[in-house]
Amino acid sequence: MKENLQYLAFINLLDGLLTFFGIRLWLIEEVNLIMDFLYTIEPLLFLSVKAVFSGFLILLSTSTNFPTQTKVKVLARGAAYLY
Repeated sequence: MKENLQYLAFINLLDGLLTFFGIRLWLIEEVNLIMDFLYTIEPLLFLSVKAVFSGFLILLSTSTNFPTQTKVKVLARGAAYLY
């Protein structure tokens, strides 16, 4: 579980950086409407949201009170695989 959350944090931050530079260099477009809206408002806001979410995932991975229910594990693994 801990590894899945840390993986998600890393890949989310990497996705944010690659998307940021990809948009800046006119190589890609953001298709996620919410993230595109944030990028349109302020590109650093876009990066900040990605960084905060990654930080939240890291905090969750170090939490001793994190739920160990099967549903939570399946959700984390599913998100890691889909990402």
